[in-house]
Amino acid sequence: MASVDEAGDVALEGELAAVAAAAGDRLRAETDQDADAARAAADELVRSASAAMAAGHSLTAIAHAEARGKETVRQALREDALKLVERSGERAREMRSEHHQAIARATRLGLPMREIAQAAGVTHGTIRAINNRLAGVPSGSDGEAAGDESLDEV
Repeated sequence: MASVDEAGDVALEGELAAVAAAAGDRLRAETDQDADAARAAADELVRSASAAMAAGHSLTAIAHAEARGKETVRQALREDALKLVERSGERAREMRSEHHQAIARATRLGLPMREIAQAAGVTHGTIRAINNRLAGVPSGSDGEAAGDESLDEV
């Protein structure tokens, strides 16, 4: 008789457990961009699925085991992945602010907008838009040219 785990799901055993483990390993390797480990896990997944079929498990049961293995890894990595996204977002916002302040400083120094834009890798219209935003000029006013790039791209 099959056992039931804490979540109330029927625990996978034997070949189906191997399918779930291989699918989870593959997802983890792909997530970590480890091509060699992903290839090895994919090979193991094929072997495990073949063994499950040979043992008489249906394709539906094998597919469910694969999905369950992926979901287990997804849940295990979820918190760390979201924390990483949050931290990198904070750093990106800090860097964008620092970048905009550097552009404003170069402008206050009187450097030509085109030179600042070239150094920043953006159009001179974007430089005007950044300076207008920092000066509190509303978007779309006379100080900002139509068609300026989004500041989120900077």
